[in-house]
Amino acid sequence: MIYLKYLFNNLTRHRLRTILTILGIATAILSFGLLRTIVNAWYAGVSSASTKRLITRNAISLAFFLPVSYKDKIKQVDGVTKVTYANWFGGVYISEKNFFFNAGVDANTYFDLIPEFIISDEELLNFKKDRKSAIVGRKLADRFGWKIGDNVTLKGTIYPGN
Repeated sequence: MIYLKYLFNNLTRHRLRTILTILGIATAILSFGLLRTIVNAWYAGVSSASTKRLITRNAISLAFFLPVSYKDKIKQVDGVTKVTYANWFGGVYISEKNFFFNAGVDANTYFDLIPEFIISDEELLNFKKDRKSAIVGRKLADRFGWKIGDNVTLKGTIYPGN
């Protein structure tokens, strides 16, 4: 009991130091909690994806893709059942401030391996029929006011042309 009296007397002796110490500890704890929440949210999509999916990419950057000929080599590896590819091409809609991820994919195999993209059979069939078609998420379509059937031109930043 005498230790509590010493502790209380020491804490009240320098009130500013005590308040700053408590604020510092509280800030550290709250910062840690916030950062852990952000990290967990960042990986939420990964944890909900299939544990049997393996993504391979060029060791240098996403901008450098693997040769398409590797598709057959990867498919020959034991345990591999399906292979698809996606190639980020850095397309920009109107100006660079409207950046969003866009990639060219193998229409015949991509959606077999990415079941978390929910799309109707009719829409998928239309996507496969037209080489200039695109699959766009609801939020992105709402952001730019796009509807099914709209013509949207992306300007290439990595590869020349539209």
